[in-house]
Amino acid sequence: MFAALGRLVVRRPWWVIGVWLVAAVAIVGLAPKLTATTDEASFLPSHYESIQAQEIQQAAFPQAQTPAAIIVFAREDGGKLTDADQAKVASIVDDLQAAKIDDVTTIAVTPVSGNGLVQIAPVVMPDVTSPSDTSQTDAVKALRDALAPQVEGTDLRAGITGSAAQQLDSQASGDRASAIIGIATILLILVLLLVIFRSPIIALLPIVVIGAVSQIATGLIGWAAEAFDLKIDSSVTALLIVVLFGVGTDYILFLMFRYRERLRAGDDPKTAMISAVARVGEAITSAAGAVIVAFLVLTLSTLGLFKSLGPALAIAVAVTLLAGLTLVPAVVSLLGTKVFWPSKAWKTEPTGARFAAIGDAMGRRPGRFALASGGVMVVLALFAFGFSSNFDLSAGSTASNAESTVYQDVLLTSLPAGSTEPSSVFLRSDDGAPWTRPRSPRSATRSRRCPGSVRSPSPSSRPTSRWRTSR
Repeated sequence: MFAALGRLVVRRPWWVIGVWLVAAVAIVGLAPKLTATTDEASFLPSHYESIQAQEIQQAAFPQAQTPAAIIVFAREDGGKLTDADQAKVASIVDDLQAAKIDDVTTIAVTPVSGNGLVQIAPVVMPDVTSPSDTSQTDAVKALRDALAPQVEGTDLRAGITGSAAQQLDSQASGDRASAIIGIATILLILVLLLVIFRSPIIALLPIVVIGAVSQIATGLIGWAAEAFDLKIDSSVTALLIVVLFGVGTDYILFLMFRYRERLRAGDDPKTAMISAVARVGEAITSAAGAVIVAFLVLTLSTLGLFKSLGPALAIAVAVTLLAGLTLVPAVVSLLGTKVFWPSKAWKTEPTGARFAAIGDAMGRRPGRFALASGGVMVVLALFAFGFSSNFDLSAGSTASNAESTVYQDVLLTSLPAGSTEPSSVFLRSDDGAPWTRPRSPRSATRSRRCPGSVRSPSPSSRPTSRWRTSR
């Protein structure tokens, strides 16, 4: 089968390249944009208590709004806010409100903190309706642009934090991380292939081919996400870069090594490529199949993040495999031996004395090699005991010097954690009767066991009551 595929590709290389170009244009042009969701709750199963509480809130308190952003004011010298400072804060907030920034519903000043160091202005925005909705982050950008000149020349400093601001800064950090990963990956591949083959053409081949394949894979993942309602996390982009260039470079290396081997054996370039595809096809297909199955197993996870990650990476590997068996052989068959230019080393069989010596030693003393390599693995595994998991997703994906992080720290110097965005505790009557005051004392007694401060609700005509607790 792979020999027949190799003959088809080598005899019709331009047709193969043309099909890939047409497919790339069609998929990139028609596929939906792959948009990462920032709602971490969307990755959780419906039986989790937090998701059930969220559904109760949406049903019983649909009008309840949590500030999407918080403007934090403090003095440049770190001192207490004076009456004049507080008056300036009120004036700035009035000006921001009067500016009628898109998607900013209300901005209201709260009293200065207990220690007098910080004053905040919560910003209410309409809820985000879909992962592609950038209204809140766009509003934060506009607020920051409008806020900067307002505090310039005063004794105040101000910045915006809160969920929308953290989302914006997290996206910026993610873009920088993806750029760093991409550049580092490309440089590593270039250096390694230049060292191995001493040919700039072979070194650039994976970069060009996999770069084009990645666009096709992204489009197909976008279609799959839309068809199966997959929630794509922002980490998928970075993982795609690593997976695509990792497996893609491996497949190209396998093919080029076998191609060079057949050329040294005396085959002409086209025959050598057909033989290379026939010999390598089975190996890389079985390897890719194992990886694809392993990724698809993630769909069995109860967490939406992994259920979406598995198919996305499986699609990427499948497209890369197809390119390795068709597009790369087609390109190389057109170049022939020029693909190794300017090096002539491909004509000479290397002696490989160093690696041959290592192989001989391993064959004579396998126990010692096993013990040495196992010892290294044990030493490396010992570092896992010092690992501490961090489930603060915003902190892990945002730079420490980002505005939202800096002013979140400023906020914590004066207000307890959770005071600006307290957790909600929902109490629901079993009989469906309205919540009345006699029920509240019993609930208040139980709530005292909770750490932090708990704010009791008022009597309600609804069968559900909402408590606010901050820690």
